[in-house]
Formats: sequence, structure tokens, C-alpha cells
Amino acid sequence: MRRTCLVTLAALLFCTLPAFAAGGEKGDWDVGLYMMQVSPDNYGDLNPDSGQAWSVKGGYFFTSRWSVEGAYQWFSTDPNTDLNSLRFDGLWNFRAEKKFRWFLMLGLGREYTKASDIDVDEANWGWNWGGGARWYFGKKRYWGLRAEARWIDVKVGGDIDQTQNTTEVGGGLFMSVGGGEPPDSDGDHVPDKKDKCPGTPKGAYVDADGCPKDSDKDGVPDGIDKCASTPAGYKVDATGCPADSDGDGVADAEDKCPGTPKEAKVDTKGCPVEDADGDGVWDKIDRCPETPKGAKVDPVGCPMDSDKDGVWDGLDLCPNSAPGAQVDEHGCP
Repeated sequence: MRRTCLVTLAALLFCTLPAFAAGGEKGDWDVGLYMMQVSPDNYGDLNPDSGQAWSVKGGYFFTSRWSVEGAYQWFSTDPNTDLNSLRFDGLWNFRAEKKFRWFLMLGLGREYTKASDIDVDEANWGWNWGGGARWYFGKKRYWGLRAEARWIDVKVGGDIDQTQNTTEVGGGLFMSVGGGEPPDSDGDHVPDKKDKCPGTPKGAYVDADGCPKDSDKDGVPDGIDKCASTPAGYKVDATGCPADSDGDGVADAEDKCPGTPKEAKVDTKGCPVEDADGDGVWDKIDRCPETPKGAKVDPVGCPMDSDKDGVWDGLDLCPNSAPGAQVDEHGCP
């Protein structure tokens, strides 16, 4: 019988099944009803028969790997013998978050021996150890099947006065509730119940309330912001870096010459370095390369004259002269 139990335990421990998300997570409780095939030792001259015992177990997972459980088991057999037990075990669980999980266990229990034929009524402490497997089924992991093999070592006093080694093999159905990580819809590691900013973008750093942090106040959360020290007031792109509409490497907020062609070399103000007349238009596209200094120019570098008085905008001190009015060199009547 003992060899059969060892083979059964080995099959349980090394069996593999497809893996899916399942129960047995931190905070889980489980409770179940089990039937065990018990093969008792000789108990002196008593020699109780093997038979079926019923067991109720309840457990709690401190982590997905470590759990504890308590169990009460009752077993009546011939000749006129009751071998009941109250046990407390620690379990080491493998294959975290998988649907099929196996475990090892070790515990201490109170073993009750009552045999009317030899007038024995004993309660003794005993060690038990073994292993087994759980299989969770259903998407909600509320239910599962469990099988195990266990060995019990107890020193029975009274007229028996011997150390007894009993073997148990069996299984049953259990229910698992609670546990697992609380819902977190936006994946920011702040549970939905505490999250004051649901819908946080993925990758954003958040505070204890689940709201995005934004160190430079540019509207792009830390964690997504690739330029986390943008000066105040700068317009930024989706990555939190200063906007640069003309792509010349100078942020729009500092660019004195917006619209510079990408191939043009610019200075720290974003204006072309190759600009002989200093009008902010690159020489290669400047159609009026000798524009007077200070005159406003159009996109191709030619001076503008809004009031058509012959004095360029930027140099015209009276930019709204009446049509046809005679003006001086400053553009004034």
C-alpha cells in the first residue's frame, strides 16, 4: 500500500496540464470537502481495517506560494475504532497563477484514538507530511479539484504505547473566494476604488491617488515625458518636448525666424546663418538679397509696403499713410 501511495504522489507532483490564469493568489480563502482512503498502522493488537474517511479543510494564501490550512477528519472502522484528527498544516505551492498547481505540506495535528474493544481513548500530537495538486476550473477560479497523499506519525499512549505510521490518499472538491489583485482598469497600480484619476495613460507615473505626476507642468505626464525639464510656458509635442515647427532645432518659444527651411543652418535664435542682408530669410531662397536692414520682408525675403507709400514696413514710422499722400523718407506725410 505504501508503494502505491508513493507512486500516486509522484504522479501528482510531476503531472503537467495546460497553464491558464487561475486561483491560489494572495488573499485567497478555500474550503472543501474531501474523502480519504486511510490505511492505519497495527495499533498494537487492534489491527484496524482500512477504509474511507471524510475531511473538511479550510485554508488561506498569504502569498501565491505560501498558505496555511486547518482540517478536521473523522474515520470509523472495524473493530469498533474511531481515528479522528484535527490538523494544522503549512503548504508550499508551486506554479503560481497557473490553473494546475501542485504543493508540498507539513503540519502538526491532534490525533484521537478511540477503541472500545481494548478500552483505549487517547489524544496525542502527531506529525503529518505529504503533497498533492489542485486544479482550478472556470474563468472565475471559484471551484477546483484537489488530490493528495499524506503520512501521519503519532505516538499513541495507553495500552497501545507505540508510534504509529498511517497513510492517507484521496481528494475532493473545494471552493476558492477572495484574493487576487484588486481591479485596476488603467494599470497604474492604484486600485480602482482609490483611483481619483481613472484612465491614466499607460506608462505615466502617478501619485497615491492615481493621478499623473507632471514635474515641469507641460501637460505631459512624467514617465511619458521625454523632456521632463521643459521651461515654463513652452509649447510641447506629444512626448513633452518643446515644439519645433520648422524643425531647425530651436524651440518655437525661442525661434525668432519661424518657418526656416530644414536644410538651412541657424543660430541659437533659429535664424539662418547664411543671411547676407540680415532679414531672417536664408540666402538660397532670398529673392531680394539686399533688403535694407530693419525692413520687414515676405517669406521670400522681399520688403513689404502695406500702405504703398514707398517706404518699407519696419522702416515706415507712419505705416498707415493715406493712399496717394506725399511722405518723407520716414513714411510720414
